[in-house]
Amino acid sequence: MNVPRTPTRTAPLHPIRRRAEAGMLIGGAVAFVWAGAMLYTLASWIF
Repeated sequence: MNVPRTPTRTAPLHPIRRRAEAGMLIGGAVAFVWAGAMLYTLASWIF
């Protein structure tokens, strides 16, 4: 019972991990650009 279940469980882990890593990279880049834009707008308001 356990032998056929293990390959099915380990197979979908890799694409999910790749999607999670890609999502983290894209999210980090978007957050960095968004933070830069917010700082730029705040600086333009102050100065």
